[in-house]
Amino acid sequence: MTEQIDKITKHRLASSWISTVLSITLVLFMIGLLGVILINAQRISKETRENISFEIMLLPDTKQGDILAFQKRLEAEPYVKSARFISKEEATKETIDMLGHDFRNIVGDILPPSILLKIHSQYTSIDSLQKIEKTLQLEPNVTDIQYQRTYVENINENIYKISLIMLIISGVFLIIAITLINNTIRLSIYSKRFIIKSMLLVGAKRITIQKPFIFKGIMQGIWGAIFSVVLLCGVIYLGYTRVPGLIDISEPDYYLILFGLVTIIGILFTWLSTYFSVRKYIKMKIDKLYF
Repeated sequence: MTEQIDKITKHRLASSWISTVLSITLVLFMIGLLGVILINAQRISKETRENISFEIMLLPDTKQGDILAFQKRLEAEPYVKSARFISKEEATKETIDMLGHDFRNIVGDILPPSILLKIHSQYTSIDSLQKIEKTLQLEPNVTDIQYQRTYVENINENIYKISLIMLIISGVFLIIAITLINNTIRLSIYSKRFIIKSMLLVGAKRITIQKPFIFKGIMQGIWGAIFSVVLLCGVIYLGYTRVPGLIDISEPDYYLILFGLVTIIGILFTWLSTYFSVRKYIKMKIDKLYF
């Protein structure tokens, strides 16, 4: 009879431990998934910004040496991602290919040489672009500078709105995650409230009572983090292989940092929740344990 009771008790303890770890895993996985979305949203935002370009029109009679020197000076600037020289002939060919007919029969050979300038994402705010434009206009061989101002304004405005929405969602989701982990741990500790009080009554110190529960809580957090990281790796792999361009793994450091944060969150939250839950039942009066 005693062996049967022991088996039932062990089974219940194992079931409680597994259900707690699964709950923590699910919450940490959702936090990590949000992190994966944020990482790739930032990448897409950066790529979109770096598609913004200046087309610097040059005087038709600008010497080749002057153009190359100007191009090298541009490439040395911190805001320049790339600078590509487009000759008159190349510009004419590209325009004919785009229009589908030779426009020179109508308006003549009017296209000047130019330099196509790509800008780093951190310099794509309207203020930065206007400063760059003013600086370039001071160059003696520059006749005009063209870029899509309205397009840039729309991109910056939309990225700001999306970033704000993602920040709010992240904050709300983090609060929900903390609440869920805390409730899961509290329910687990609640089922052992009489054991906690019994240990206190036989003379055990508070720290002695708390230690095994905190250790168990931390281990649950670690296992939950491990399982959630495995699931996240699966999601990243599927997203990368099944939907090209959806997930980028060229900079794995971001994902390693994310996995580290998920693990820290798992350990920190379970430790704090366990500590405060155990302390609550240590301080609670015996007659209130039944409610």
